Amino acid sequence: MGRCKDLLTAASNHDRAINQATLILEDRIRKKANLPKRLTGESLVGSSFNEDPSKTLLLVEGGDADDQRGFTQILRGIVPAFRNKTHHHIVESFSQEDAIRIVGFIDVLLRVVDGSVNTKSPPKGSGGAS
Repeated sequence: MGRCKDLLTAASNHDRAINQATLILEDRIRKKANLPKRLTGESLVGSSFNEDPSKTLLLVEGGDADDQRGFTQILRGIVPAFRNKTHHHIVESFSQEDAIRIVGFIDVLLRVVDGSVNTKSPPKGSGGAS
């Protein structure tokens, strides 16, 4: 979370670290899912992750149905709870400790996104279309 480190150690305005962390999360989801830049927020999450493993674009590593459902719900909740709040408003109420906890949790979600499998991508080594 290099983009957030200096913001987390700042004396104030800790909503900026949360803003950057959620921006990174969106960017990582968009790239992993290979979706257009115009998709953001809840539309992006909904287009990328589905609770049903057979209907999802990004499948959580291991393919466990409970993990898929849980992480999809968490990602859907992160957007209105933290992303929208810090992208559309200045939020003075986030303490440094709040920001560290939230950014740390988003870092866990980034690992989930990175480990997910794009179900629409050709298998590695297949060279794409035949």
